[in-house]
Amino acid sequence: MRHTLFSSYLKAIAWLIPISLMTVFAFNRFMDPFDIFDGPRIEGINANKPHFLSHLRMSKAIAVQRLKPTAIILGTSRAEAGIDPLPPGWSDHPVYNLAISSANIYEIFRYLQHAQAVQPLKQVVLMLDFFMFNAVSQDDKQDFDERRLAVDVEGYPQGSNYDIFSSIASLDAFRSSIDTFFKQSKTSDYFPNGMSNNTEKYNVIQGKGGHHYEFIFSENCYLNNLYNNFNFATAKRDLWQVYRQLIAMVYQQKLGLHIVISPSHARQFEAIAVKGLWQTFEQWKLQLVQINEQEAAKSGEELLPIWDFSGYNSYTTEKVPPLGDANTEMQWYWESSHYKKELGDLVLDRVFGHQEPGRTVHPDFGTLITSENIELHLRQVRNDRQKWRTSFPEDAQEIERLGRAIDISKIIQKR
Repeated sequence: MRHTLFSSYLKAIAWLIPISLMTVFAFNRFMDPFDIFDGPRIEGINANKPHFLSHLRMSKAIAVQRLKPTAIILGTSRAEAGIDPLPPGWSDHPVYNLAISSANIYEIFRYLQHAQAVQPLKQVVLMLDFFMFNAVSQDDKQDFDERRLAVDVEGYPQGSNYDIFSSIASLDAFRSSIDTFFKQSKTSDYFPNGMSNNTEKYNVIQGKGGHHYEFIFSENCYLNNLYNNFNFATAKRDLWQVYRQLIAMVYQQKLGLHIVISPSHARQFEAIAVKGLWQTFEQWKLQLVQINEQEAAKSGEELLPIWDFSGYNSYTTEKVPPLGDANTEMQWYWESSHYKKELGDLVLDRVFGHQEPGRTVHPDFGTLITSENIELHLRQVRNDRQKWRTSFPEDAQEIERLGRAIDISKIIQKR
């Protein structure tokens, strides 16, 4: 009798385990916490995907395989927040924002290879930021795994579906699925087109005390992290060599690439100067131009455009509200690093040569740079910087204090 009960118990367990596992797998598949299966989105159940951000490099790689875009945006979180796949200037669709927060140029190159292998691209906007070329502070992120990409770095096909199983069967997926169910009231961090969702960002900024606080904390991060020990190469990798590979690939495969230097706020460029990197910053622009023209000559193709929206112009010099002002909303910026979609739309208008009714772009916004005008352009930016420092002395002094590593709280109290 005891043997029979034990046998029945084992049989029940034998059935219960696979049934439980299948239930968990089905639940994870339905909730789809990382947004990789293109299943039904039901409001209040699984429409919001709060764990897309925490698995960004996986989710965006798989989104490319699912959506097969013919046009993409590449870059860092600046491009994620500011460059919209929807404006009418795009000539090819679908467009996907494949920019990735804190990406270095190597990651960007590999995701370009991935997207091109999945679906031949017709249009690419590459938003470049100075800090993504710092091989010291911008090492590969922990969640960057090249095995999930459609091709290896040499361009040879490789299996890229190993994430699928872990997204259904892992404990991480199960926890994320449960969390997804209970966070449906939260606004999604990303739109389905890959652009970050900033609809509630100003409320967050207000809660922290206003734009000026955001500027200070952002600049402190750059001064004490992303601009530290700046070097274009380490023993592991030369990022100029990577960039040359990227440009050579674009010419070889005749991709419609637009190279764009991001329009961060003037205070961000002052942080570069205060950190002692202004000459390196200029060298960076010179090298971008030089490599572009060298690879164009090798391929016999028409020169790719490089647009510089950095520096000091009608938009990047927008006045920052004073400390303690939590009610004034800036028109173009969240803080000195990240610009708003409204400014990104003007970038695209200029890059695409598009004229949107009711929307104009100031003529001082955006300069096409080549070897013929780069020295004059850099000299003009230097002059513009001095004019900005004269017009906004308190901002310039505040960045200098941040650069001396004075406690942020003391800077806030002083203002």
